[in-house]
Amino acid sequence: MRKPFLRMTMVLAFLAAAGVAGWISGCATGKASIPTAEELGAAGTLPRGADPDALRRGRAVLVTECAACHRLFWPNEYSPAQWRAIVKRMARRASLSGDQAADLLFYLLTAGRSGR
Repeated sequence: MRKPFLRMTMVLAFLAAAGVAGWISGCATGKASIPTAEELGAAGTLPRGADPDALRRGRAVLVTECAACHRLFWPNEYSPAQWRAIVKRMARRASLSGDQAADLLFYLLTAGRSGR
């Protein structure tokens, strides 16, 4: 009588572990990411003559410099006017160069326009 109970317990433990692992991986893959320059280009949201390298650099500043201190904010969380003020204020606090701040703002405004 002890062996069937032990087997049943092991099967239930395995199923529970598999369920938790599936739930975790499902959540991880279901999350959207901050859009890349390539994704923005594919969505057709780039302004005419936009520099994809500036978008890449701006996104890099967002995910490295900005996220070093707080959560990542989605580009569409703020209006263009709000992003201008935020980048101006935070560029000083984060010691960003003028080029870094310009690339960051360009990325945020472009990605925000795409609704992402």
